[in-house]
Amino acid sequence: MDITIIQNLAEQLDGHLERYQSLIDFLEVERKCLLTLDLEGLTATSRHKEVLAKNIRESILRLTDGINTASLMLGLEPDPSPTLAEVAALCPAPYDNAINDGAIRLARLKNIIARENEANRLFIEQSLTLINDSLNVLTGADQVKGDGYRKDGSKDKGVKKALPVKLSKEV
Repeated sequence: MDITIIQNLAEQLDGHLERYQSLIDFLEVERKCLLTLDLEGLTATSRHKEVLAKNIRESILRLTDGINTASLMLGLEPDPSPTLAEVAALCPAPYDNAINDGAIRLARLKNIIARENEANRLFIEQSLTLINDSLNVLTGADQVKGDGYRKDGSKDKGVKKALPVKLSKEV
């Protein structure tokens, strides 16, 4: 058994976990920028997140290769691809605990990222809805316009078209 393959897998997993933790940190910064309407900070954070997402994609490929290499060495079937827990179960100590703990931590980080993304998405959607509603009030698009006809088909002279609401500077 080549222990360096297992060591490399453990190191790749540690690096992958660091990238996921960095993504969580950027998501928290992103939320602060959203709450304070810091557009410059939001733009910078978005650029950093884009680079980090690219690094995570590359890290996933390297980690997958490491898992496949280790699983072949440990005698696991390559199809379907073994999980980190399956590889950890066959690794010698102390790597078995390190890889298994890393797999658990990775699952937790993914859940945190999903929650952070969802919270930011909801904040953005609510903000856009507020802006849209405000624009509708300003343009009069929120007013229901009657068609001007009664149920029997005759013209209702009392129905007038709604005009946009004008706001004075005192409002």
